[in-house]
Amino acid sequence: MKKTITFLLSMGIVLCWNSTPLRAQGKSAGHGPSVNSGHGQSGSHNNSHTNSTTTTSAGQTGGHAGKTTWQTRFTDRLQSDPAFQTRIQALLPNGTDPAAAAAGFKNSGQFIAAMHVSKNLNIPFDQLKAKMTGVAAPSTTQTSTTQTSTTQTSPMSLGKAIQELKPALTQTQANEEAKKAATQATTTQKTGSTT
Repeated sequence: MKKTITFLLSMGIVLCWNSTPLRAQGKSAGHGPSVNSGHGQSGSHNNSHTNSTTTTSAGQTGGHAGKTTWQTRFTDRLQSDPAFQTRIQALLPNGTDPAAAAAGFKNSGQFIAAMHVSKNLNIPFDQLKAKMTGVAAPSTTQTSTTQTSTTQTSPMSLGKAIQELKPALTQTQANEEAKKAATQATTTQKTGSTT
């Protein structure tokens, strides 16, 4: 009995002692030592970045990892749910890759609402996407060497983008169209194969 208690206490001390260096490094086990990568960032800054990336990867919204997660889930659903894929393809211009079209949007709801507005109001999807994401489609300029460039602007809400692309609509009408598209997006996301 005495040997068992001594053994357990010894193991507890060893475990606590071994975990001390991990705490000093910001619990970055498995990520290598915390070193300055040459970009002027301190070890503590890198650790907070690692922790925030881990947090957003776990399903919280915000950050680049969260965007990747919704797009990955969206693409997976397109591949595994034929009814959903058919519904999405019907909302996009012919020949448009849904995964490429989704790039830049904050979430699937915003993306699907934009597709509905494009269909409902006959607004070219690429123009609506450019307003909402703040990134215009790449354009090629003809010079001695061909160059591709993109234009960056501030992202707009769906209602504001509608109003700019359909100036005949009042802001109230544009907002109503945005609400209608959000409702349609919810219905579209519920569309799926019954398996």
